[in-house]
Amino acid sequence: MGTNAARMNTCGRCWVDFTEISNDLLAALKAEPFAGAHASGKEGMEALLAASRRESVAKPVIFVGAGTCGLGAGAGKTVVAINEFLARHELGAEVVEVGCNGMCSDEPIVDVQIPGRTRVSFGSVTAARVSRLLEAMFTDNRVPADLVLGQYRSAAVRAWEGVPSLDEHAFLARQVRVVLASSGIIDPRNIAEYIARGGYSPVARMLRTQTPEQVCDIVEKSGLRGRGGGGFPTGRKWKFARNAAAIQKYLICNADEGDPGAFMDRAVCESDPHRLLEGMLIAAYAIGATKAYIYIRAEYPLAVRHLTDAIAQAHSCGLLGHDILNSGVDLDIHLKMGAGAFV
Repeated sequence: MGTNAARMNTCGRCWVDFTEISNDLLAALKAEPFAGAHASGKEGMEALLAASRRESVAKPVIFVGAGTCGLGAGAGKTVVAINEFLARHELGAEVVEVGCNGMCSDEPIVDVQIPGRTRVSFGSVTAARVSRLLEAMFTDNRVPADLVLGQYRSAAVRAWEGVPSLDEHAFLARQVRVVLASSGIIDPRNIAEYIARGGYSPVARMLRTQTPEQVCDIVEKSGLRGRGGGGFPTGRKWKFARNAAAIQKYLICNADEGDPGAFMDRAVCESDPHRLLEGMLIAAYAIGATKAYIYIRAEYPLAVRHLTDAIAQAHSCGLLGHDILNSGVDLDIHLKMGAGAFV
């Protein structure tokens, strides 16, 4: 959809062809804002998707990294200081709490996007630095060099002269992100932002064009392996589950992270929960499961809250529950919180 064949999903490291957003998916979504946009025709849907991608903005938007790492570094106080600044200066900006982009050492991270200009990322924005940052951006129309991490690439709006691209930052330059491609960029509580960047379109195509056996073959040929010590081939594991005889099959996602220093799951649950749900939907379809559980640490309240909201949103859109996207496929996902023990 849209006039551009492709747009960047992040600040330049990963490309997503947004023309690949499934029309079948958009037509089947039951909840707002999609139902209303679809009823208004192609132009209405394109406008919704563009707005959800924030290709350009009508009023300033301030994004605050409010994952667990950001909050631990003082992002909550930064949000309070931002809202106080906006009220004091009577500015009608939008404040969006996003997840972590991986640069935990630079938290609190604040991105600023003003109309007609690219989104710029700033690091170490404590509450005490908020006024100086926002005065520079909103009053002086300049980017404070001592706080800047980089700007996002965009074909839709004008770049800031002399500001490096965020994907050239030393931490990000050698990375090509897949699972974390949208973490720290999208609002994790807004399903529209996930869908507008291609989310759930692979599921829509899969349910209409591929058998479970074909999905298992694709995953096996991809070489994808488990992230545990054994590195077991994922496609082979799915085939074992697919071929097992059972009246009821279950899919379990282990997001507990009981090992010390293990933080590979929390970031996704907090920052991009619909990516996890979509992956579970694909796996459940492949193995023939209609019930699924996410086992997660009770000590991760932010992840639990975001996953709870995401599951409710997916249900309201017809992406979970009975007869998903009118395909005849059923899947319910439930959260199970641990009791705080290592085992």
